[in-house]
Amino acid sequence: ARITALPHEEGDEVRGGPPEEASVLVRLDDSDLRAALQSTEARRAAQAAQIEVARARLESEQARLVGVRSSLAEAERDLARQRALLSSKDVAQSVVDAQQRAVDELLAQLDASLHSLKGDELNIEVMRHNLDAADADIRRAREDLEYTTIRSPITGTITRINVKEGELVVTGTMNNAGTVLMEVADLEKMLFVAQVDEADIGRVEVGQEAKVALQAYPDDVFNGVVESIALRHDLATNGSKYFKVKIALDIGGRRIYSGLTGDSQIAVKRYEQVLKLPTQAVLGREVDNLPLAVRENNPNVDPAKTYAAVVFRVVDGKAVVTPVTIGPSDTRDTAILDGLSEDDRVIIGPYKVLESLQHDQKVIDEREAATPDQSKGTTPGEVSAASP
Repeated sequence: ARITALPHEEGDEVRGGPPEEASVLVRLDDSDLRAALQSTEARRAAQAAQIEVARARLESEQARLVGVRSSLAEAERDLARQRALLSSKDVAQSVVDAQQRAVDELLAQLDASLHSLKGDELNIEVMRHNLDAADADIRRAREDLEYTTIRSPITGTITRINVKEGELVVTGTMNNAGTVLMEVADLEKMLFVAQVDEADIGRVEVGQEAKVALQAYPDDVFNGVVESIALRHDLATNGSKYFKVKIALDIGGRRIYSGLTGDSQIAVKRYEQVLKLPTQAVLGREVDNLPLAVRENNPNVDPAKTYAAVVFRVVDGKAVVTPVTIGPSDTRDTAILDGLSEDDRVIIGPYKVLESLQHDQKVIDEREAATPDQSKGTTPGEVSAASP
């Protein structure tokens, strides 16, 4: 059908609920469906009138049946009298035979009337079923007519209108999705659809906490909870597999635009009372290049491995390479299970300094070297380092 009215515009608030309360989103041309409804109602009225005619005919047949039975009873009485007179030779045999024929004719009429009455009753029953079918057609026609008025199924905001008045809309079929008229979203409840790599999806569960950073709101981080996890993967443009994970955001009553992009962090496991460092501060160094005093009998150094995880502590103004045992990590931090204490000062950057930093190399805190006078006293071989 063609669109006859679009009462709302993009950005308008609409209301859902019962049909009598829900906002009208689209009105379609209903002239054909209204005519079909009127035709169906007329056929129903004609069927009801035919039933009344059949009932009147049935009542007439029942009345005629009463008359036939009365005539038959009278004829049978006359036949009995004629037979009595025949026995006394007061009437001829022909008179009795004529009366017998009259009785037989009335019996035949009675039998025919009974069959006709049965047929009329069955015909009325058929008409009643046809009347029920007409009622069903009327309900279907009215339902089809209601489809021409599309109401909002939810309370929310119109985020997109794809059509204009006068355009033709097409009903969806198996091979055709149909015309998408508009989109209504409940912006009070926002879902962030994250793409989680197949290597990580096994650790994600419904109910886990998450944090989402949207590019449109660089100063805000939104808390969320994993609401659902796709059971089948999708393919990225580079051919890698990922799973869609829906995160319900706590937007605190703010208006967040639909369709934004951002990054999410899902807390798949929580560790309490552990030391952690920025991931860039944890380096991999060859075991054979570590000082003998550092690697020998050190529980955090596995001689069978080529590399060991180390950090650089600051001790008396020098960088001291310190093997550590690392635990879980994320994109920012790494847990330190052994090798450090809370009182240690660790060099965490800059990254270009960490890559070239050597054991026993003199270092100075960048904050201590902030003034020109202090920076002049820096000797060759010294580097800047930041405290944890």
